[in-house]
Amino acid sequence: MEKIKQFLLISLLGITLFSCVEEVTISSLKDDTFLVVQGQITNEFKRHEVLLTASGQFNDTTSFLRITGAEVIITEGQHRYYLQEESPGRYLSDSLSGIPGKVYRLLVTHDGQMFEAADTMPALPKSFEPAFFSKQGNFLDLEYRRHQFGFPSPHKWELFVIRDPIDTITYNIDVNRIGLQVGVDILPPFTYRFTYFTHPSIEVNGLMNFDVPHFYGFNTGFKVVQKKYNLSESYYAYLRSLFMETEWRGTLFPSTPANLQGNVSNGALGFFSASSVRGLSYVPQ
Repeated sequence: MEKIKQFLLISLLGITLFSCVEEVTISSLKDDTFLVVQGQITNEFKRHEVLLTASGQFNDTTSFLRITGAEVIITEGQHRYYLQEESPGRYLSDSLSGIPGKVYRLLVTHDGQMFEAADTMPALPKSFEPAFFSKQGNFLDLEYRRHQFGFPSPHKWELFVIRDPIDTITYNIDVNRIGLQVGVDILPPFTYRFTYFTHPSIEVNGLMNFDVPHFYGFNTGFKVVQKKYNLSESYYAYLRSLFMETEWRGTLFPSTPANLQGNVSNGALGFFSASSVRGLSYVPQ
């Protein structure tokens, strides 16, 4: 009798679970489109840039739509700086420099909606030593890692290797025969730009996607411009989340990609940051 009761209970449970199954057509699910903001102001005297695009599907490989015709303003206290649209979706300020300790706000008006973001520019970063170039045969080698861990505080770095235009015919670069890496760009006419980050903690996801060092060998006689960026706490938290969803994915515990929480209001995505920069230029020997 007891076995019969157990059989009936299991059968009833199976019918109940089966009746709850609902077919869903995945292709019919559509993501909403959001405004995406990428912008920064620093203490460098230059034209500062804000990029406006529309979001897309996470697996979309096409170029995202540029947002044109928007009104874009950066404010600090009573000061207002109007940005001009230089190309579709790319807005530039006049030449100006931010001040550490000040709060900078971004105002974007588009299609009858207003979006706002704010960030406080941190103090100037501390002085630093030049990057190390080692002599290897006829080349000066730079060891490049995109992410480096265990530092006292987070920083973003840019290192520009500027070669002499006169030497364009005989100039050689040994890129370890592996091609360019993430964070490495060739800027016209004769410049390599390396963008990398130093992190204040040991990131498990970052270590599990361990970035082996790559070596870039340059002929002697080039100039280096090295920049160190101090990041606000909120901006670094955003970057860390971004790396978790991109470069540090593919660990033992992968997750479904998600929209990142930035600092732009009204449901927009992205981040407007205020960062202070210290620079250094030298010729490696």
